[in-house]
Amino acid sequence: MELKTKSKRPEMNCSIDVFYDEAKGFSSYINDSATYKAVLVESGSFVMEENGEYRVITAPAAMAINEKADLKIVSESGVVTGTVYFKPTFIREEFTFDAISSGKYDKFFAAVENGDQMNPGELMYSAIRGVGAEFGNDFKDSIHQDALLLLEFTWHRRNVVVYSLTEQEYAAAVRIIRSLKHELEKQPDNFWLLRTRYFLITLLFTATADFYRDSRQDEIYKDPLVAKVARYMWENIGNDISLSDILKEFSINKNALNEAFNNEKSMSCMAYLEQLRMNFANKLLQFTDYSVSEVGNICGYSDANYFSKVFKKHMGMSASEYQKHMKDLC
Repeated sequence: MELKTKSKRPEMNCSIDVFYDEAKGFSSYINDSATYKAVLVESGSFVMEENGEYRVITAPAAMAINEKADLKIVSESGVVTGTVYFKPTFIREEFTFDAISSGKYDKFFAAVENGDQMNPGELMYSAIRGVGAEFGNDFKDSIHQDALLLLEFTWHRRNVVVYSLTEQEYAAAVRIIRSLKHELEKQPDNFWLLRTRYFLITLLFTATADFYRDSRQDEIYKDPLVAKVARYMWENIGNDISLSDILKEFSINKNALNEAFNNEKSMSCMAYLEQLRMNFANKLLQFTDYSVSEVGNICGYSDANYFSKVFKKHMGMSASEYQKHMKDLC
């Protein structure tokens, strides 16, 4: 199936290279080799495998999947997704897959010695400031500004890039995607095509312009068992998870489970759960307005004092001190 949207308006005999699909789980077209895919993971969690490595993804999240990807889902629970399919030529006619793969637009990033050391938002900020003559001059050309919109699909040396979303980021992404969906499905007037392009560019720009700053999900697992247990932890992170719960869920004994985690993460299974919870609490304290007790509850700690004590063990300061410190920095 060609993933296009055909005009329903009799005076417009055309189709465009943008298509939207919602699914429980993932769209059946997710590995289409002729489009980029911008995916909003609305609920659930899953483990994906790529080149023998595993990543655990929990909603809400966003995914940028290029035309080369072969998404392999190892396990999932309660996943609901909305996927925008598009060809980069819809952004600009010059952006064929061959042209992008040729590297002809790569000179824009010559100022960056190692692509993984600067995120797209920092790139844009550096470009605006004119850091590096070639960098600044390239940014003045509209074609390079447009190419920047496709960074998430072309520049990370990965075919699938995943980002965690805060509630605010998720709400913003939902508004954009729902608006795009409305234009594609309802086509209320002859300007539906123009508005579709606007909403797609807005979605891509939002991601590029530091919207997902420092939120890329790069936790890699070599052992599929560890990845599946980690997914279970994320899925139940706000609940009271005991070691016996995990042993029962995965029909495994304690020694074998801890051996797998020690080999993979150099710590026991329950120590890793605590680390996951502290990393999650760290993000919530930085990027949300939840109180310390609310963050503790979300992360599975009903006792705020105990939560703060555990947090201090990991971060060197209490949760309230850390939250104040981060707010003062902003």
